Amino acid sequence: MLLVVGGIASGKHTYVHSLGFAPEDCSASPHDATPVLHGLEELLREGELDERDFEAVAAKQVVICREVGLGVVPLGADERAWRERVGRTCGRLAKRAERVVRLVCGIPVTLESTTETGR
Repeated sequence: MLLVVGGIASGKHTYVHSLGFAPEDCSASPHDATPVLHGLEELLREGELDERDFEAVAAKQVVICREVGLGVVPLGADERAWRERVGRTCGRLAKRAERVVRLVCGIPVTLESTTETGR
C-alpha cells in the first residue's frame, strides 16, 4: 500500500493520478471496490475505525490523507481528539505501507519506507 499525505491543496490527488489512477478509481469508502481511498481524515471524524474498517483501508493500493496536525492546536477537545485519531491511524498505516509519500507544494517527497528499514 502507498500512503499519500499532505496539506490541503498540496497535490495529493494530482500525484496519485500521475501514477495511473483515474478519478473513478478513488472513493471515500473503505468498502468500495476501488483501489484508492481518499479522505481518510474524514472517516475518523466520528471516532476510531473498527478493525474491519481499518483492514479494509489497509488493503487499498493507495490511501490519501490530508495532514491535520501541523497547525495551531484547536481549542475544542473534539477537534484535538480527531487530530490525534488521524495521526495515530496514519502511524498504523505507515507501519504497513510499502512507501509513504508526503506532498509539499506539489512535490512528492518519499519518506522512509518500511521496505527500506525492514520494519
